[in-house]
Amino acid sequence: MATYTSNQPGRPPANSTLAVGPWLDSCKVTPSAALALNDVVVLLDVPAGVRLETLRFYGGDFDTGTTLQFSLGYRTKLPGGTATSAAAFGSALTTLQAATTAWQERVFEPIKFDEPVQIVITVTAAATGVSGTPSAHAQATGVMVGITGG
Repeated sequence: MATYTSNQPGRPPANSTLAVGPWLDSCKVTPSAALALNDVVVLLDVPAGVRLETLRFYGGDFDTGTTLQFSLGYRTKLPGGTATSAAAFGSALTTLQAATTAWQERVFEPIKFDEPVQIVITVTAAATGVSGTPSAHAQATGVMVGITGG
């Protein structure tokens, strides 16, 4: 199992004051090999206190065949954290089997995170192979509303 991380994690949050207000970010990730079963692609870091409202992505041709499937969800960044849902935004997705330049908008009820999370792709069926080095792009928006409890 390999983990591929985008260019976004590690940067200061787009709304680095972490005050109430809009949050947005984007990323690009280019895995170095064909995606295999249980590989993880880390798209975005979402800070604690964000209510995530939109998520969209597009990508290159990640499969020379038609076997690649993945789930799109989130996982906590905290040891012992509880905010994890591997398929919150979809399961058995096949969107990356062929290249697309059209944004794939995910539809979901806004989700408020009280702990920092990563938006992740988890491969559930391996790619047949890959030609070249395709990239995936993602964008997310939300509102910094603060953390509940404490």
